[in-house]
Amino acid sequence: MPAPFLRIVKQSGLYALGNVSVKAAGLLLAPVFLNPAYLSIEAYGYFALLNVTGQLGIFVVGLGLGTGLLRFMTSEAHAEVRDVLPFTALATTVAAAVLGGGLLWVLAPALAGLLLDDPGQARLVHYLALYVAFKVVGGVPMVLLRIRERAGWYATAVAVEMALLLAAVYGFVVVRGEGLEGVMQAYAVAAGGSMLVLTGVMLRRIRWCFRTAMVRPLIRFGVPLVLAGLAGWFLNAGDRYLLKWLADPETTGLYDWSARLAGVINLLFVQSFQLAFNVIGLKALAEGDLSVHRRTFRHYVVWTGWAVLGLSLLTLDGMLLLVSRFDVAAFYVQAEALVLPLALGFLSYGVYLIANSVLYATGETGLISLNVAGAALLNAGLNLALIPFFGALGAALTTFVSYTVLAVGVARQAERRRRVGYPWRVFVLTLVLVVGLFALGRLTAAWSPGVRLAVRVGLILAYVPLLQVTNLYRREELRAGLRWVKERLR
Repeated sequence: MPAPFLRIVKQSGLYALGNVSVKAAGLLLAPVFLNPAYLSIEAYGYFALLNVTGQLGIFVVGLGLGTGLLRFMTSEAHAEVRDVLPFTALATTVAAAVLGGGLLWVLAPALAGLLLDDPGQARLVHYLALYVAFKVVGGVPMVLLRIRERAGWYATAVAVEMALLLAAVYGFVVVRGEGLEGVMQAYAVAAGGSMLVLTGVMLRRIRWCFRTAMVRPLIRFGVPLVLAGLAGWFLNAGDRYLLKWLADPETTGLYDWSARLAGVINLLFVQSFQLAFNVIGLKALAEGDLSVHRRTFRHYVVWTGWAVLGLSLLTLDGMLLLVSRFDVAAFYVQAEALVLPLALGFLSYGVYLIANSVLYATGETGLISLNVAGAALLNAGLNLALIPFFGALGAALTTFVSYTVLAVGVARQAERRRRVGYPWRVFVLTLVLVVGLFALGRLTAAWSPGVRLAVRVGLILAYVPLLQVTNLYRREELRAGLRWVKERLR
């Protein structure tokens, strides 16, 4: 394999290890979040709304400074200021975090009324303000680890934060019985502890020099991406607001939990892949190597599709294992119908990221913002049309359609700038395989657990030989890939 592609695979794997800790934490927290003794279905719905508001706050308050740092640190045109960029970005981000967090703190009663139907719950928004500020500042050293391709350290930092979160949730919620307030305290404590450690380590390894002249370029590059971030946030999470408006907090909670399950794909395959590909893909484009993008598209789609199929077919039995002893089990088991479209949406989002790197390389952040804003408008319109009739399923289908339209549109724009030659046949055939095998698996829903699980595992395994039948992979490629995996395992 070419060296850049090998680096993408290796670093994606390391980033995925960090994201495994995120999902492991979510699995360990499921007995708390889904147990009505600690959080009611309604309280979990309110937590979902606070959580997406926190992601919104991180996008806005961060001003896109982390992305600007990534762009300038990987550009040869700014080689002479690389040593002062990290401290400049960090100091500017701290100032933004103080201002943004302070504003959230002041607006807490109003936000509590909108999100929690009770202005008296302002203290929950206060914890949210702290969480946002801590995550914004801690994001700068995390970006620096990516730039320096320290994927192992990045994964370790994520794992440590998740360990802090687990300990805090169990302490505040299980031991002290503080419910939703305890959950928000735990998130703030975990983010704060992670920020202090990461920032302290970063300050020991960079030059302490603030270059005022670089603040404006960083903001000028990053702020247009805030719009893209806002629209991207809405694509990924804004439907929770619409569900609360058009349905109720309980439906919002069900959708959010389904999205967390589908988020396994996002964390293990999309985000870990993005963290590696953003850097390596930009470097490959700078060297004029387009084959990295073409090959990455094919391999990413095929193997992420397999993961989507596996997750979707195992969701029912996994949920029964998690919640069968709770009196709300029948409610949360409905997540099975939502996971497939949500997971396919994440697959399409990864395709968008591959194509979008071309626009990053050409510095067209304004066009990037317009693309994502257009997809967000489509998402909003489809949600308004489908949620009243299909509820949470309508929101899930909308997510898949919106991400797919975004991916196809951006890929066409990228092709006009660089003739990559994205293999769309692979994308279409993979969707057909995944949806077809899942539909067969759904026929077993009422079967006994042992037989159902055996049949569904068989369908998951059938995906690999079907790759050869559909000519997505040749026999020699599958064998070569298996040999490569065995070598790496040794």
